[in-house]
Amino acid sequence: MNKPKSNITLKAAKELFDILVEELRVDSNLSERTVMIVDNFVLLEQLKQEAIKDVKKRGSMEFFRNGSQEMYRENKSVDRIIKIVEQQRKLQAELKLTPASDRKVAAVVESKEGSDEGDELERF
Repeated sequence: MNKPKSNITLKAAKELFDILVEELRVDSNLSERTVMIVDNFVLLEQLKQEAIKDVKKRGSMEFFRNGSQEMYRENKSVDRIIKIVEQQRKLQAELKLTPASDRKVAAVVESKEGSDEGDELERF
């Protein structure tokens, strides 16, 4: 049984680990390499949850004072969340767990390719 690394402490991240491992098992794509990618994915999830908590606490804009200057600026956690989501999307694609790589979609594409029917535009 695969388990997340010990530095994964957030319950949501641990549950995500189990979900991803099960999806990879169903697709017969579970290996040491994919488990390592899943570990990175859930570590990013843990960091993302911490950043979300910070945004909920302090808001998306924060008051900033630099000497006599006072201004509002974007909470840096907002940018962190955006970057983490992008990294997770890349890892999800690497694991072939995106909607485009879904086995149901792949089966539909394969069955259409072998037919002489063509698509709606070709029949028009």
